[in-house]
Amino acid sequence: MAAIEEGRARFRIDTEGPVAGIGIMILTTAAFAASDSTVKVIGATVPLLVLLWVRYLFQMIVLGTWMVRLRDFGVFRTGSAKLQVLRALLLLTNSACTFAGLRHLPLPVTTSLAMLAPLISTMLAATLLKDDVPRSKWAMVVLGFIGMLLVVRPGGSAFSWTVIFPIAAATTFACFQVVSSHLSRTEDAVTTNFLTALVATIVLCLLVWMDQAETLPALGRVSFGSWVLVVLMATMATLGQSLMLQALRRTPLSVLTPFGYAQLAFAAFFSWAVFGQVPDKWMAIGMAVIAVSGIGTVLLHGRSMQAEPVIAKD
Repeated sequence: MAAIEEGRARFRIDTEGPVAGIGIMILTTAAFAASDSTVKVIGATVPLLVLLWVRYLFQMIVLGTWMVRLRDFGVFRTGSAKLQVLRALLLLTNSACTFAGLRHLPLPVTTSLAMLAPLISTMLAATLLKDDVPRSKWAMVVLGFIGMLLVVRPGGSAFSWTVIFPIAAATTFACFQVVSSHLSRTEDAVTTNFLTALVATIVLCLLVWMDQAETLPALGRVSFGSWVLVVLMATMATLGQSLMLQALRRTPLSVLTPFGYAQLAFAAFFSWAVFGQVPDKWMAIGMAVIAVSGIGTVLLHGRSMQAEPVIAKD
């Protein structure tokens, strides 16, 4: 009997340890890739403002309802209102740039360029914050730039000025990460996610109201099937945010971040499965180079911060 129990314990899945956190992180990237794929499918038929509005309204309702059911009304309080608003505006801008990029560019291109955020963070730290950035990190920046050139290939037939959208998304996300780091020291992650969705929803309600002369007629032309996909997109995005929180509960961010590049693989898969588009040789190499440079930047950052506590971000 003891041998049987020992055998069961050996093969029991640990749902609370770091390995589980890594698995949940990979599921997170799959959810985000699925959300982006859905945006690309309906991006031409549903107004951009409506896509963003439903995405953040859905997240606000889900998180708010969850916390009310748990009777945790502290989620509605914050001691850093200005930073919470700034974070929400940065993430909203990031989403708008990503959605706009998905309308014009292949899914793997948009995803891979958005993954330049760690490299842009390094450049911002050196230029704006005057941080002392070692040569190894600059080498990763140069490597990431080479990867970007391989993906977009300026001067080629497939090159388009619309690559500015995912690059802008990566830039705003880099700034978003800086603000999130500051907030994570004093604010609860669920509170931050809820307030981000709340602020973004309020801003989008105002924008939809201001643009109602064009938005309302466009809504009348949206099919029922497209509305189903809009709800699916919002569900996948909210699921990704929830999974991210669960992953961070189990594993430090410094360990999880490199696995975030699994989104590149899922983007390539959905591009093939949904749109019949397969990245060519140079695009695949460029995506791999960007992933290596991003992971290298994260690992170098972790090594330089070994003496400091891990700061969790949502």
